[in-house]
Amino acid sequence: MNLAAKMPAILEIRTPTGKVYLLEGERRSILVDALNDWYENKIIRSIQRRGSDSLDKVRLILLTHGHLDHFGGAPGLKRKLGCMIAIHELDAEGPRSGRNLPLATRNAWEKITKPFVSRITAEPFEPDFTLEGDEGDLSDYGIHAKWVRTPGHTPGSISVVFPGQTAIVGDLVVGRFNAPRKPAYPLWVKDPQEIKDSVSRVLSYSPKTLLSGHGGPLDADDVRKFFLG
Repeated sequence: MNLAAKMPAILEIRTPTGKVYLLEGERRSILVDALNDWYENKIIRSIQRRGSDSLDKVRLILLTHGHLDHFGGAPGLKRKLGCMIAIHELDAEGPRSGRNLPLATRNAWEKITKPFVSRITAEPFEPDFTLEGDEGDLSDYGIHAKWVRTPGHTPGSISVVFPGQTAIVGDLVVGRFNAPRKPAYPLWVKDPQEIKDSVSRVLSYSPKTLLSGHGGPLDADDVRKFFLG
């Protein structure tokens, strides 16, 4: 399969706290991440603007990881879109509990904010199916791309890669607070080396651009220099 030759349109839906991405195939679409539930109407309106059948085309909400700011809006969106929800099996406890997965702390700011972030809850739900292993194909859902497991932020974090083109990386890599197009480590990282290993895996597909859940877009060469020297 020539994934690079069948690159879908990618719609970035931006909010004050993060982004989701609509991958538009010819007949079917995938929504990558769902944000918190208070952005549900904004996401729906953004999809509707793509055309009269745009909502019906969304077959899957693909969650990059098990943190509430990425899965909290998924059950409400599913009810409006009539689609399925998927997440990697290693992160499925987040949606099932309606709480963030355990948060690792590396600095004073994370230690201060962790008690408050850990108390936040969302509507719990059971994913329609879970991803297993280290990679898979998304063509059954109308998008010619691969998902690959990219742990470091969470054990079951995934990225969506279009070889030679683009990668959507969730919170594996984020933009800096004061320079959103410059790469940085995300919050809640237990092992920085695991992040570097996952970044290396994404870059092995030779993307030109990385699309993050926070900040970006990020130039692949900048990401390589920052994480891998």
